[in-house]
Amino acid sequence: MKKSFLYLFTMLCALSFFAACDDDDSKDPNGLDVNTTYSGDKLDLKNGNLALLGKEIIFNTQNGKTATITMRGSADYLVELLGLFSKSSAPFLEVAPGVIPGEIYTTLSNVPLTLSGEKYTFEGTDSSNGREFKYSGSVEKDKLTMTVDDIRMPHNDLVGNWNLQPTKPLNIVWKSDYMIDLSALGMGKLPISVVAPELDVLVGPLLQSVLQMVVFGGDGNIVASYKKKGSSEWQSSPLNLAQYYVKDHVMYVQLNIAQILATVEANRSKAEMPGFGLSLIKYLAQYLSEGIPLDYSVTGGNARITANKELLMQLLPVLANEKIQQLLLPKLSEIIPNEIKPVLLPIVQELFTNLPEILEKTEDISVTLNLLEK
Repeated sequence: MKKSFLYLFTMLCALSFFAACDDDDSKDPNGLDVNTTYSGDKLDLKNGNLALLGKEIIFNTQNGKTATITMRGSADYLVELLGLFSKSSAPFLEVAPGVIPGEIYTTLSNVPLTLSGEKYTFEGTDSSNGREFKYSGSVEKDKLTMTVDDIRMPHNDLVGNWNLQPTKPLNIVWKSDYMIDLSALGMGKLPISVVAPELDVLVGPLLQSVLQMVVFGGDGNIVASYKKKGSSEWQSSPLNLAQYYVKDHVMYVQLNIAQILATVEANRSKAEMPGFGLSLIKYLAQYLSEGIPLDYSVTGGNARITANKELLMQLLPVLANEKIQQLLLPKLSEIIPNEIKPVLLPIVQELFTNLPEILEKTEDISVTLNLLEK
């Protein structure tokens, strides 16, 4: 009995010792207390000279000489904006793109550290999967500062400056037997397959009035030259709002929702985002993190970027949500020019009202943006 008790006591002491060793190994040997996740006001992350929002960085060093740094998207902005879930559960939702286009997580291993007073500094270059970027920064208790710069993505045929095609910038295909009621326009009922080409004629000039040029950067950024309603001047959209990457001959567009909300200051009021519940966020999560998949082709200075049937049949049902319609319809009404509003607005309202039935009868649907190399 005594031997059994002695054996049990020895095992408990051994387990306690190894547990203590594990705890010690997880701590920074220089006592700086920097091994944690940084986001929000504890993170100062830049892409070049511009702040990069909606991200978080996990920093870990076991020896004070090298570190592992993992960069990823953060769901904190959803917690602040929508109050959907607790802070502790948010990071498990992959609803934000990572720092590098096409990478939800980017891990930098064996990053050399330099101890400077109460903080570490670091810098280096990372190359993987045909892309390369430089990074530098510092970390101290409760604060990590980092700059990601000179991103060079694998070359693709879209890199460059593109204008809208002057004759037909948009091509809408919508094959459906659904009869859309245009009695208000004196046209009676027509199959949506007949109405779709007319939408090309109406929406194309509207698009040209607000969008002049699209730049696909070699760093993965998308910059648009656009014009606000009532303005006569073209202006460029800020960096880091939208990025893209190409994989298996498909173009993926990643939207940095946190950056967009900060830019337009839409996060001032939760009431401005009605209908956005946890179920909707989960429904759209794959497109928020991995990006929106678009078919594309480049031939002789002409580019075609297409949202195909598979994508649209996934996204359009969201527009059937009554609260989403209450948000979007007034906005659409504002941007439609007065001269075509009597024609276009009834069509849009009819589409929104009967969208579930229209989609049920849809055989094919696609929307193509036609671009001309500048």
